[in-house]
Amino acid sequence: MKRLSLIFALSLLLSSFFCANSYAQSTSNTVKSNPSVKFPSEKPDFQGILQLKYNYIKENLTVSEANAAKFWALYDKYIKDENAIHTAFKKAMDGKGITREALREGKGTDEQVSFYLAQKMVYKDKMYMLDKKFYNEAKNILSAKELYDFYHLEQSFKNQCTKKQMSVNAATKKVVPQQKTLPAQPKK
Repeated sequence: MKRLSLIFALSLLLSSFFCANSYAQSTSNTVKSNPSVKFPSEKPDFQGILQLKYNYIKENLTVSEANAAKFWALYDKYIKDENAIHTAFKKAMDGKGITREALREGKGTDEQVSFYLAQKMVYKDKMYMLDKKFYNEAKNILSAKELYDFYHLEQSFKNQCTKKQMSVNAATKKVVPQQKTLPAQPKK
């Protein structure tokens, strides 16, 4: 009986190994496994972040040779347009003397906050239209799997940037515990 149980366990283990191996072979081969962003030692500006994103995707996405030239030309244009939209937003904020820090600290006037919110909606609309245009053109160049992998890499880049920013914020914050004084309780 023990021998039968051992054979069953081994066959189960081997079948799970072969299933996992065949699954790994069936998944996309257009993305390198677990790529990570190579952050510079200094905090990059928006153009620096776009360059990091471009390099990250270019290094980790494998596009068929037949489609590579068309896709990378499209992606170059997308990055330039994304930068132009961001630059226009920043220019509008600078023109009104609005900074994120001031808004976060509650130092912006009602007019500045209202302007910021209106411009943020314009920015989001433009980015949505740019993303939609990129998708419609890219789906005619890349296979569905390649396009999925592109979006997966883009999201991975954003997640890694967010984690990096959170770790930088946590490292620079000096948390000083405040002692709360409890009110004296009346004697019974």
